[in-house]
Amino acid sequence: MKVMIDEIRSVLKTGEVDATQVRLIQEVVMDAMETMVERVSGRDFEAGRYLLYKDQDFGFVVMMLVWAPGQQTPIHGHGTWGVEAVIKNRVRVTNYCCETLEAKELGSVVLPPGSVAYVLPPDADIHKVEHFGGPQAITIHVYGKELLENLVFVRGVGLKGMPCSVKNLPAELDWFYDLKWSSSEMPTA
Repeated sequence: MKVMIDEIRSVLKTGEVDATQVRLIQEVVMDAMETMVERVSGRDFEAGRYLLYKDQDFGFVVMMLVWAPGQQTPIHGHGTWGVEAVIKNRVRVTNYCCETLEAKELGSVVLPPGSVAYVLPPDADIHKVEHFGGPQAITIHVYGKELLENLVFVRGVGLKGMPCSVKNLPAELDWFYDLKWSSSEMPTA
C-alpha cells in the first residue's frame, strides 16, 4: 500500500484538489484494488470505522469501513474530497441535495466489488451509504482530511456536525503494514 500512499502524495503535491486531482486519486486507488481485495478476502472484521493511515504532510487519511448486514449511514457530507473503493460485497450510495431544510434524493447506485467512486464538495458531497448484500461489506475510503465529525442532515435543521467514531486498528490488518510505520506515525483512534 506504500505505492498507493506515495502516488496520492504525488497528486496532492500539485496544489489545491479539484475534480481533476480527485479523479487521479480515484485511478490510484483503482490500481491498488487487486492487492486490497486479495488481502481482505476470506477475512471478517468487526463492523466499524478503522483509521489505516494519516498523512503528516498533506493531512489525508485512509479508512477501512466494515459494514454489518443492514447497516447504513444517515444522510451526510464530509466537507472534503473523498474516494471510496468497494473491496468486499456491495454498497448502495444515494446522493442528495440539501440546500433547504429538506433533503431531496437525486438518485442512487449500487456499487459492486471493484468499484471506486468519489465525493467532492460542494456539489457532489451529500449522500447516504448502506450495506447492500452479503454477510459483510468492506470499503476503503481516502478523505482529504481526518474526519472528526460528519455533517449529518437533520430534518428541519439542515446539516449539523456530528462526531465520528473510529476503532483501533485490529491486529489482523497486517496487509496495510507494508507502509513501514514509524512509532510516531502509527495511527491511533
